[in-house]
Amino acid sequence: MIDTSSLEISTYEQAGVPVVAAEGDVDLATAPVLRTALDDSCRQRTDLGPVGVDLRNVHFIDSAGLALLVEMRKTHLDKCQLALVIAKGTQPERVLRLGRFDTFLRVVYSPEEIAIP
Repeated sequence: MIDTSSLEISTYEQAGVPVVAAEGDVDLATAPVLRTALDDSCRQRTDLGPVGVDLRNVHFIDSAGLALLVEMRKTHLDKCQLALVIAKGTQPERVLRLGRFDTFLRVVYSPEEIAIP
């Protein structure tokens, strides 16, 4: 049995933009939970626009979580543009920067920045 209790997902809107918020760890066991939430938010868009992924309360993200973000970007390129909201100095920020994911995934530091092109 896979334990997904280490990741909580919620959704909210910021200036009319849907945001999927994750709290906990995004890893091989929990990535499918985040995938479902991101798929739902992207599929609900009727036009091309941003969807926020609030990772400020994510303490750990592994290669499965990173692969999921890349997959969601590719899968929904025609519907939504992911904007990752991260906290400075966290493990997710370090991994995204070191792996240069921030060169093709949009990274912001507050939900208010999501709607800014």
